[in-house]
Amino acid sequence: REDFIFSRVIEESLLLSGHGANVWTAAVASEPTAHAFKTWEEQVKAWSPDVIVCSYGYYEVIHLFLPRWLERHANSLKQRPGRVRQAYRKYFLRKIWMTGAKLQCRLDAKVGGKFFGRKLKQVEVELRTYIDKSREVGEPLIMLFEFLPPGSRGRGWFPGMTERTAMMNEMLRGLVASYDNPEIMLVPIPDIAERTMPPGVEPNTDGFHYTAKLHRAIGEEIADEIRTWAKQYPRLQPRD
Repeated sequence: REDFIFSRVIEESLLLSGHGANVWTAAVASEPTAHAFKTWEEQVKAWSPDVIVCSYGYYEVIHLFLPRWLERHANSLKQRPGRVRQAYRKYFLRKIWMTGAKLQCRLDAKVGGKFFGRKLKQVEVELRTYIDKSREVGEPLIMLFEFLPPGSRGRGWFPGMTERTAMMNEMLRGLVASYDNPEIMLVPIPDIAERTMPPGVEPNTDGFHYTAKLHRAIGEEIADEIRTWAKQYPRLQPRD
């Protein structure tokens, strides 16, 4: 329980500095950017958060062609026990998934980011719409994540993901710059990782997910940015 994900670190850091903080992590595995609008009314319109931190855009850089529904089904986090269910997953579903994943891996090494432009443009339009709609609800601070390239284990299965991640980060930098607004900003995850991790130690040792040390550093940096931003609002100041 000592290793917090970055959202818990944000909440802890803000509370320790006297700021009232209620941090809500609304996350679903393998969530594309388009799904942000499914929960927008509940999470943004109704709650009216002061700060919105988004990591949308990462899912889109992972798979070359395998569909989301198949990944969610094959790697479901809601698996139930049962002889028939377990046999189906072991002898049928797992074999289909692994066959598709191995085929995708071979093609991904050749394709990389060649046909990624259309999807990239779609993510840009969806993010811009999400930002514009959200800024109409009390003008919250909006923070978008830059993304780490996959670690060595991730590159083994997704050899084209590094190129697509670089393309996504370039788009995100351009998107944020186009607003020219200090209340719409980028969280430079690769820079934070470079400053945080010892030489030779990957920041995503399983290939994708941040280490506990990096989660801590990301959360503290975001909390610092929120404290700086909040200084302009008297009702968001620290309480004794």
